[in-house]
Amino acid sequence: MRGFAATLEPAAPVLLIVDNTPASAATLIGLTAAGVDVLPVEEVSSHLADLLAPSRNPGVRTVVGPARAAGTQPAGIAFLRYERCRAQPDEASAPRARRLGEVLQLTSGSAGEPKIVRHSLANVWQGGHTYRQILDLTPADVVVAAVPLAHSFGLVGALTAAIVSGAELRTTQRFQPGRLADMLAAEATVLFGTPQVYRLLTPVMHRRPTPARLRAAVSSGGPLSADLGVRARAVLGVPVRQFYGSTETGLISYQPDLDGELPDPSVGVPVPGVRLRLTRAEPDDPTGAGQLSVYTPTLFHGYLGGSGPVCTPDGFYDTGDLARLDADGRLHLLGRKDTFVNVGGRKVNPTRVARILGEHPEVREAFVFGLTDADGEQRVHAAVVLGPGTDRADLAEHCRARGLAPYEVPHELHPLDRLPRTAMGKVDRQAVIAAVTAVPIGSEV
Repeated sequence: MRGFAATLEPAAPVLLIVDNTPASAATLIGLTAAGVDVLPVEEVSSHLADLLAPSRNPGVRTVVGPARAAGTQPAGIAFLRYERCRAQPDEASAPRARRLGEVLQLTSGSAGEPKIVRHSLANVWQGGHTYRQILDLTPADVVVAAVPLAHSFGLVGALTAAIVSGAELRTTQRFQPGRLADMLAAEATVLFGTPQVYRLLTPVMHRRPTPARLRAAVSSGGPLSADLGVRARAVLGVPVRQFYGSTETGLISYQPDLDGELPDPSVGVPVPGVRLRLTRAEPDDPTGAGQLSVYTPTLFHGYLGGSGPVCTPDGFYDTGDLARLDADGRLHLLGRKDTFVNVGGRKVNPTRVARILGEHPEVREAFVFGLTDADGEQRVHAAVVLGPGTDRADLAEHCRARGLAPYEVPHELHPLDRLPRTAMGKVDRQAVIAAVTAVPIGSEV
């Protein structure tokens, strides 16, 4: 790989399509080890065309991926199959001295257009060691990654942690609940998944024996509801532990081993080396809630093409999340400040409204957001997946009975067959908005 890297244009990032095959993982490891800046993306990424468009291209001149992806790149961009990167000794050029490469990662774009985050290779390896330590991974473990290796959770939590611990890693190219259940039965000891993975896997596991060797199940990429945590634990035989972090910061907190029967509503305690800071949102708030800033050993180096500081002079990064700490030092996430809906000057937390809607027995899923009407006023909207025959007025009464103020109760309800999601299982906000604005809006409740 070093020999191959010597033929690449210096300082030009390589866009690597990671399809979760061994070939894609080996290429990712090899290029970064050779000092190449690598931007890993999923094969199905909707941002692939944007990243290669002349107006948005971050300097990519070469795309590496599976043979089936050839021909999808625009003119002026070279395409190489994974196999072409396996330079033989007699084919390899003399390696050039080059600076250490960076791993470039797309943010989720939940608060706007996705950005490209710059991480040192040292950050990635240190993150892998953190996961290894927390999960006590050893060469005897069989890690199943039902998540994309192109994303931080899969790249650092599964791939890198497996490498540094010597564990066996098994991956899925396309998520199939039955296939994943088979993998768990085949001596799997640790499972990496998103809430969506556990939601789809749980009904299948009801018809399967409890995995004999599974000792840990990890969830990240979004909140895991208490109900889903209970159901997943019943079929997996182990609690599903939530891990919290971001592309910019790396891992922030984790749930230790859960001994109690009830799910832990927090995202756990800070990982070693992480410090938390809460800036009070409301001085008189008795919960102590505030905007969360963190110091992590794996903080990113900035955004590609960006300038200016990314953290405070003492090294803290503003996550944009609202949170509180309980008496046991566990971190509870309350929502994102930049997604709050301003209703006549009053702030509505969409995360809280979605949680309360989700407590209704006929609400399968809920996503709450704000839209501005023709008068320039924001209104609370809710996209919901409902059971048959659900009465909308009953949902409004449910919200009021759970203590929501009149301005917090969703003004508009949009029944959908399903909530569109990203590959990491997060609700795709822009796709939801596109879906609800293309169908008749539900009556006001």
